[in-house]
Amino acid sequence: MKNPILFARTLVGTSVLWLATVAAASAQTVLAQIPIPLSSNGEMAANPALNLVYSASGDLFGGTLSVIDGHSLTVATTISNNGGSLNGISVDPDTDNYWTTDLYGGQIVTYSSANAQIFANAVGYCPDGVSFDCKRRRVWAGAQCGAGNDPLFVFDADSFALIAGPIGTGGVMGVIRVNPVTGKLYVTEGTVSKEVNPTTFAVTTTGFGNVEAIDSFTNRLFAVQGTDLQVVSGRSDKVIKSVTLSYTPEDMAVNNALGHLYMVNQAASAIEVRSERGALLGTFSLGTGNQLSQLAADPIRGRVYVSLVDGSGNWSIWAIEDLTSARACMHRGGP
Repeated sequence: MKNPILFARTLVGTSVLWLATVAAASAQTVLAQIPIPLSSNGEMAANPALNLVYSASGDLFGGTLSVIDGHSLTVATTISNNGGSLNGISVDPDTDNYWTTDLYGGQIVTYSSANAQIFANAVGYCPDGVSFDCKRRRVWAGAQCGAGNDPLFVFDADSFALIAGPIGTGGVMGVIRVNPVTGKLYVTEGTVSKEVNPTTFAVTTTGFGNVEAIDSFTNRLFAVQGTDLQVVSGRSDKVIKSVTLSYTPEDMAVNNALGHLYMVNQAASAIEVRSERGALLGTFSLGTGNQLSQLAADPIRGRVYVSLVDGSGNWSIWAIEDLTSARACMHRGGP
């Protein structure tokens, strides 16, 4: 029996679903289905220390940013930047500030944990993504509107001062991910993966796919090349393992406490759970007709959050408790 869905009980006003892994053991609990506005469907990030999750627009639907309270599993607030479009999100775990971008306003914007804007850096272009380096306390931001040479910017997270930029990337800006262990930034330029040196800010092409998630504890990168999942050493930039999938992941997230990699399989309306060496641990099936989008992981509570749109066009964020390893002997998160 694979992936049965059993309606079990009600928590914070939503149905709680129990689903099974490929091994037919209980693998997950859907704790809540939290409605969000269409304008907040985009990149996600978690602040486990405060039990908060952020979802900022990755599209052009008004560009708001919704803050999810992980205690009540409800939307605490939805903010906008004076009518601008807030795109991308990254959290500073030391100060609990969070960084986003105003696509139309040409700004890199910083908010406090109280959701008050505390700084805005005007950079021009069309900023649309951020990534935080917790070791060097730097914030990287990517922008479009660069006429085929879309730029990157680097900021000091404490003084908010510009360190470098615009740094031309020679392509069209995509996903950006910084590795705090090495300080390197990985950027997707269309279908081309590039990295940026943290000292010289030189941009070079990598020998692997597009980096979508990083585990700074194990210093591993998780990249996609076509339908291949690549596990890459952050130290050597060498591919450790390559796994051929039946799909191209829409998004990835890492739970470094459990050693779990989450990947969105849009075609199957599911999240695959894999080890950090690519082994399949389980599949979270979230219902036919639901189109999954972005992910964020809370390693403290063993949760993964996913944004999705149902067949009626309604957007929500599902809070899922990952129980994949709960019965796995001698495994992180298990007995």
